[in-house]
Amino acid sequence: MWSRLVAWIIERSLRRTFRRVCWVGAWPTLPEAKPVVLYANHHSFYDGYLLWYLARHHLGRATVTWMEDWDRFPFFAALGALPFPRGDAVRRAATVRRTARRLRTHPGTAFIYFPEGLLHPPEDGLAPFSSLPLERLARLLPPCTWWPVALHVTWWGESHPTALLAGGTPHDALAGDEWERLNAVWHALRSTRPAETTLLLEGRSSPQETWNLSLLKHLFERHP
Repeated sequence: MWSRLVAWIIERSLRRTFRRVCWVGAWPTLPEAKPVVLYANHHSFYDGYLLWYLARHHLGRATVTWMEDWDRFPFFAALGALPFPRGDAVRRAATVRRTARRLRTHPGTAFIYFPEGLLHPPEDGLAPFSSLPLERLARLLPPCTWWPVALHVTWWGESHPTALLAGGTPHDALAGDEWERLNAVWHALRSTRPAETTLLLEGRSSPQETWNLSLLKHLFERHP
C-alpha cells in the first residue's frame, strides 16, 4: 500500500511540475542480472524523483538511494530510500551495509547515487568529487555496472519546464575518471536543444496549447 501511495505522490508531482520528461540519445544496454550504480549530478529538487521514475518505469528496476532527510520523510523507504544523516557515522555505515546486502540479494536493483554529495545550482557546474569514495564503495558492493546519467531542467517557451535525462557509456569497473564521464554527458545535454528525444512522461500542458478564446474576439475588436 505504501509503495503505491508514494509512487502516486512522486508521479503526480512530476506531472504537475514539468511539461514533459524526455530521454536524450540512444537507449542504454544494461545487464539484466547485475546491479546498476546510476551516478548523477544533483542540481534540482526533483532529481531523485526523475531517476526513480526512469529506473522503475523504463528500466524495470527497483531502486535504492541514500537520503539525508530520511527522518523527516520516512515513507520514502517504501521505494528504497535509506537514511544517510549528516554527522551520524553509525547510521551511515549501517545504510552502506544494507545497500550492499540488497544489491547482492536483488541484483536487478538500481542504486541511485549522487557523488557530489549536495544539492546545488546548475550555474556552479558539476561539483568536484574524488574517485576515492567511489572506490571504497565499490569494494563493499557486489560487482556492478556503473552508469553516468545527467539531468537538466530547461524551458522551451512553455509555462512549465522540460526535464531532460541522458546517459553515458556504462562501465563495469571504476577507472578514476567518473567525474569526467559525468561532466561530459551533462555538458552535452545542456549545449543545444536535442533534435530527437524519447518521451518518458507527459506532464502539464501550457495555456497556449489548450486555451482558445477566439470566440470572444468580436467582443473586443472595437474595444479601445
